Amino acid sequence: MPKGLTRLPVYTLAAWGLGVLAVAAMLMLDHRSWTRGGPSYVFTGSRARTAAALPRPAEAAQSGKPRPKSETATTEKEPVAEAPAIPKPRPRVAEPAAAGRPLPAGKVALVMDDMGNSLEALDELLALGEPVSVAILPYASMAEETARRAGEKGLEVLLHLPLESLNGNGSEEGTEGLIRTGMAVEEIRSLVSGELDRIPHVRGVNNHMGSKVTADLGMMRTVLEPVRERNLFFLDSRTTGRSVAYDVAVEMGIPAVSRQVFLDADGDDALIPERLQELFRIAQRDGRAIGICHPFKETLRTLREGFRGLKARGLEAVFVSELAR
Repeated sequence: MPKGLTRLPVYTLAAWGLGVLAVAAMLMLDHRSWTRGGPSYVFTGSRARTAAALPRPAEAAQSGKPRPKSETATTEKEPVAEAPAIPKPRPRVAEPAAAGRPLPAGKVALVMDDMGNSLEALDELLALGEPVSVAILPYASMAEETARRAGEKGLEVLLHLPLESLNGNGSEEGTEGLIRTGMAVEEIRSLVSGELDRIPHVRGVNNHMGSKVTADLGMMRTVLEPVRERNLFFLDSRTTGRSVAYDVAVEMGIPAVSRQVFLDADGDDALIPERLQELFRIAQRDGRAIGICHPFKETLRTLREGFRGLKARGLEAVFVSELAR
């Protein structure tokens, strides 16, 4: 040991060592608090310079580096304007029906086939006060007069186009203007055009019989060509489950519809009311339904009674053209 120096006791050295460690620990804690934005007693003079050296948010984003934590941790939070509250969507409520009646839940279109032989049947349809479509046989005795009167009174007029059936000639006897599968293309076109000319106010076409023709793609394309040229619509009466008539019409760009219920095709009068109710049920279920019937006495009576309950079911009677796609 050099001369003049006094040997310090061991406990004194230990005390000095502990003191140095304590000071170092305080410095580390103070520096840690400073780096986190807290109070500092030693490093207060260099905070601004160090903060200025940190990259700004835009620079950090452009460089692809993560934003430094010191920028997201602040001692005082700046007031942030609250975003305007987004109102919750109000449930859609149907408008109240006029005069307390229920809103229409579906549409029903009714077509009266085989018209043109009696003006009495037309008068009964007009008395219903409902939009019924009338399909008129082109060579019926009162075809032109029926079509003219129906059109003037606001009913919708269709050509009831006679087409060959699979049932043989029994049901086709006396059917003038019948289109058969063996005819040439020009003959078919000429017949369809001529029969359209016989019906004033014509808006569309539906088939009379036709279980053989409506199942033939080529035949239907020929039959429907004059319909397309005159911008008419087509109703497939569906006299056979093999009918392609509706599909061909859609393929050709013709507005088209297809029948759902025959009210009286089999001559069983007792079933007519139930079939009318079936038509209404389909309209309620699907939103739309098309029925075909004939000017029989029982059918007309059923319609008079059945239409009284139409609005009570939430249904609306429309012309068949309104449902054409």
